[in-house]
Amino acid sequence: MMFFKHRTKWGLIVGTLGLLIIAGFVFAGKIVNHGSQSTQIKTHQLRKNHIHKYQPLTLKAFKSHRDLAFCSVIYFAIKHVKIQRWQEVSDFNLGWQIEIHRTSQGAHYLVWPDKRITAKEKQLEPNWFELKENGRVIYHSFVVHSFRKNLTQTATVRKVINQINSDRAAGRVRGMQKNLVIRNDN
Repeated sequence: MMFFKHRTKWGLIVGTLGLLIIAGFVFAGKIVNHGSQSTQIKTHQLRKNHIHKYQPLTLKAFKSHRDLAFCSVIYFAIKHVKIQRWQEVSDFNLGWQIEIHRTSQGAHYLVWPDKRITAKEKQLEPNWFELKENGRVIYHSFVVHSFRKNLTQTATVRKVINQINSDRAAGRVRGMQKNLVIRNDN
């Protein structure tokens, strides 16, 4: 009988210790798992906030960076100018080549499709635009097989910037700069 009393006492002690150890592992696992989930949630929230943080195009950036201004004007032409020929320059992957042609009326910015276009390929009069001192942007397009004047459409720099921001396209416009080549023809 004495043997069973000792054995029961040791069994209770070992059993209790075993249960405490198991409970400790379960509790520790929950703490680690909770911390891991909390970190994952915070990381996901940071990524989500970073992705959705829109950096708008500003007038200051437009005026300070010629390439950005040209890309803004081209983006607006492709997406919002109602002159059909401006769609000829709508391939964002090929890019654009701009020739700056100075005239007595100011600079004309000739827009060629494809940043690698060669002089031999420049057979048809390109689309072009003007940037006026008063903030107007005038888009021009030659009408093929016609004896009429060029088609024109006018916007303002402010309208171009506001539309780009309304489209949430400032990042896309900034990215266009890598596919823009500028040449002076005179």
